[in-house]
Amino acid sequence: MRDLRDEDVMLNYQKGEASAMDELLRRYRNPVYHFAYRLIGNAAEAQDIAQEAFLRVHQYRDAYEPEGKFSTWIFSITHNLALSRLRRKKWWAIWPRREDDAGSLVEFKSPDPSPEDLASSNEVSSILKKCIQSLPFLQREALILREYQGLDYQEISEILHKSLGTVKTLLHRARQNLKGKLIPYEKEFKGGL
Repeated sequence: MRDLRDEDVMLNYQKGEASAMDELLRRYRNPVYHFAYRLIGNAAEAQDIAQEAFLRVHQYRDAYEPEGKFSTWIFSITHNLALSRLRRKKWWAIWPRREDDAGSLVEFKSPDPSPEDLASSNEVSSILKKCIQSLPFLQREALILREYQGLDYQEISEILHKSLGTVKTLLHRARQNLKGKLIPYEKEFKGGL
């Protein structure tokens, strides 16, 4: 099953092969969690969104059409869940994370260092993360999908339900805003950014 494309694994799951969901979880639980975390900035909320995304994959497995990439479909689900949660809770600012927060990511724990671990181990990464989090939501989301998830412009367009031109503009503005936010740190880190 590991040799199959994501789309074929999903088709096998549609046919009732339970091990196909295990394979999809293996492939996507960390990317989906990290995408949600980068959007929301709260580990517990991101874990809830990731779990709900996989629940939606299960619930709507018969509606999946293999014309598009599976990654586009699951990131679209995650995007929609994150937006719904933000609208429902009516908070657009990042909530501070408490150190004693029970954020153990049992199902979504990666053997690799988490983004927050990497950022805290390096001051430059910490500043970069803070600057990315301060970008307007759509710019931040487009940048995360492109730079962290490695999606192409067309996939981002489908996930965000925006035209290709809008996605290019969002990414251009995100990079320009990020550059402007990092300029004050340039001398401090002597070009380390």
